[in-house]
Amino acid sequence: MTQYPIDGFKHSLWFDTAVEAPRTQSLSEELKADVLVVGAGITGLNAAIELAENGTNVVVLEAGVVGGGASGRNGGQVNLGLNLSPDELVKHYGQKAAEPLIQAICRTPATVFDRIRAKGIDCDAEQNGWIQGAVTEKRMAAQVSLAEEFSRHGLTIDVLDKADIDKRTGSTRYTGGLFVEQAGSIQPLSYTRELARVAIEAGVKIFTHSAVQTLKKSSANGGWVVSTGIGGVRCDKVLICTNGYTDKTVSGLAKKVVPARSIQVATEPLSKELQSKILPHRTTLVDKRRMILYGRYDRNGRLTMGDHGPMRDAFCLDDFKDVKQRAIEVFPELESVRWDYHWGGRLAITKDSLPFLFAAAPDLLVGMGYNGRGVGMGTMLGLAMASKLLGRDSTSAFMPVTTPNEYIFHAFHELGAEVVIRWEQFMDRLETRA
Repeated sequence: MTQYPIDGFKHSLWFDTAVEAPRTQSLSEELKADVLVVGAGITGLNAAIELAENGTNVVVLEAGVVGGGASGRNGGQVNLGLNLSPDELVKHYGQKAAEPLIQAICRTPATVFDRIRAKGIDCDAEQNGWIQGAVTEKRMAAQVSLAEEFSRHGLTIDVLDKADIDKRTGSTRYTGGLFVEQAGSIQPLSYTRELARVAIEAGVKIFTHSAVQTLKKSSANGGWVVSTGIGGVRCDKVLICTNGYTDKTVSGLAKKVVPARSIQVATEPLSKELQSKILPHRTTLVDKRRMILYGRYDRNGRLTMGDHGPMRDAFCLDDFKDVKQRAIEVFPELESVRWDYHWGGRLAITKDSLPFLFAAAPDLLVGMGYNGRGVGMGTMLGLAMASKLLGRDSTSAFMPVTTPNEYIFHAFHELGAEVVIRWEQFMDRLETRA
């Protein structure tokens, strides 16, 4: 197979089909702001919009371009907010702290789609539901239990038997599964670019190619002094929203997440006949196991499928062989189709599989760690960060402020992640064969 370097951003389907980005420039002056947001992705831009619409003077600094990180490269699935179940969240946080979070998870898809409609965001939004497919009886039992847990908190999740899921997916691979009606999909780069447009219209100043080089507490007034090398911002508060692209600007923060890689492929536009067989209702899909496979259609009938990737940012064509093979195992009809797009990027994995709000210093709030659920939870956490700064109640600021654990051997995280991936793949194969 011919090899060539693949740009995980510019070679993506999303880059080719996104709405135009708003015009921005790099910061080359000294500014004052109430709040500085670091990172022009889904989290930071939602926080910036909410703050600006409530009278706050906001500046956003982005090291690259709007949506150039995970926000513009992800699978675009708008699902429930977290990977952990309600009972697991109660065990982790306690009943009182967990309940607002569980309710936020339940309303995540509706919040995203309502926000898209309210702000007039052009991002190919489709609220057609989300399917989790169980490959084994053991996985199916866990999914039935998950549906029961959510029902106790007011969210109805449909449990699909073998016949139901075969009909909804067009695949005979699954024992059963779950269907979440409120969920759906978006074009993630369009969503992020449109958030930037809405933010600018609300008065937010966004600067791209403006990486933060230094972040210091001011000795004069207790605020923050931030420098990009050729420009700077003096502000009262700082929000860090960099997720899998977090660097060493805030001491110790990078050690709290592991930047894993997720890769995706997209087919040629499928024929109407194939579209009527494969995911005929244009739902999103997750093949639920330790190493998930996920997929959905774009507006032109291209089927996108995603999987884990290598622990590096430079991709080549061979890196995508496994995800294509896994896709064909689920949908054998894809054997003869052409794969037109290959791309990928980082996502942030945390030790407890939960995102976090972390007060790294007085008036320095960090929000990140989505473990693959960044579209929905990134939106929700951005709004929660703004709510905390605006002094709203716990329903709006649903995520408790905690101190996330560091990865002790973070310097070896690439090797460690590769070992974990290999082990999880092995266990998936054993479980499926059994």
